[in-house]
Order: sequence, then structure tokens, then C-alpha cells
Amino acid sequence: MTKSLPHRQFLKQQLYSFKMVELKAIIEQLMEFNKILDDLENIEVHLEDEDKAILLLCALLRAFESFKDTMLYVTPVYFIFLVEFRVLFN
Repeated sequence: MTKSLPHRQFLKQQLYSFKMVELKAIIEQLMEFNKILDDLENIEVHLEDEDKAILLLCALLRAFESFKDTMLYVTPVYFIFLVEFRVLFN
């Protein structure tokens, strides 16, 4: 995979603008999110687990608002959530 600046910026744009849609299966969208993260890792762009978790929570559908709020404000388990996500979908 190319490490060029335009490619790196393209992948970052994909990550930061990633939003889930209702018409696609959640599992498919989680795999898409994970692929973007893997592509970034492959070109040596490293993100903190906390940042990955927050980006994923922000990408969730409105139907998951209460879940998102719980993960962000009630308990610090979003780290565990991200680790479990990576184990399940890798």
C-alpha cells in the first residue's frame, strides 16, 4: 500500500468522516471501519485506542445515542468495547 501524502490524507478523511447508515448491516459497517484502521496502520499512521473508540462511537446511528452516552459518560469501558470489537472482527 502506498504511503504517499495524498493516500494518507484520503484514508484519514475516510476515517474522520465515517458514519454508519441504516441501510447497511452493522457488522458490515464495523468491518469497513476496521479496514480503514488497518489500512492506516499499514502505512504507519498510528492512533490511540481511545481515539479509535471515540471515532467509532461518534459514527453510530442515532438509535444508539443512549448506548453512546453510556460509553462516553457513565463508564470508561469504551476501551474494553474497542478491544472486544478488534478481537471479534479481525
